[in-house]
Amino acid sequence: MKRRKKRFAFLQPILYILIGMAVFFAIVYAGEYLIPGGKKNTRTSDDSGFLSAGQAPSAISDSAVEVVLYYTDEEFSGLIEEKRLIEKSHNMLESVLQELLRGPRLSSHFSPFPESTRLNGVFTESGIVYVDLSHEMKDGQSGGTTQELLSIFSIVDTLTSLPDVKRIKLLIDGKEETTLCGHIDISEPLERDEKLIAEIQ
Repeated sequence: MKRRKKRFAFLQPILYILIGMAVFFAIVYAGEYLIPGGKKNTRTSDDSGFLSAGQAPSAISDSAVEVVLYYTDEEFSGLIEEKRLIEKSHNMLESVLQELLRGPRLSSHFSPFPESTRLNGVFTESGIVYVDLSHEMKDGQSGGTTQELLSIFSIVDTLTSLPDVKRIKLLIDGKEETTLCGHIDISEPLERDEKLIAEIQ
């Protein structure tokens, strides 16, 4: 009996090692699939419909469309694109603008709009898209050229990335304005400005 015990005694450490490895992999497996923040559970509710720049969706449903929204960086040095999937609607211009005004989802992107800026309405007339914004868009401007420029062309470049949209006219509470704070002329319809995008891309 003693001889048999000696014969199998050396197997005990190996058995303990195998059991330890089994427990380790069980924990890792459970962490990936069950614990929030694991590899298999990285999307949060805020990521719904979000596509990072250059990322193509594996499948876009018939009820959704990919759009490009333009925000700015921390230095307000230009416009940065942020792709989203939004539900198709009878008024895509309004849906896109509402999504734009909700703000960016990437921490490195910033909204150029004054706080509390709201969309009053949007309509098309004679090939021009009229965007009616609340008075905060004008009253909340910092007074500098940069915010005025980027807040205007964030809207213009976002909408002109849609098919058949070429010219944008901004209104404030239903009224025409010549400027928001004295630097950029908005008395006439505006067209897409690629230079603002190129500066940051």
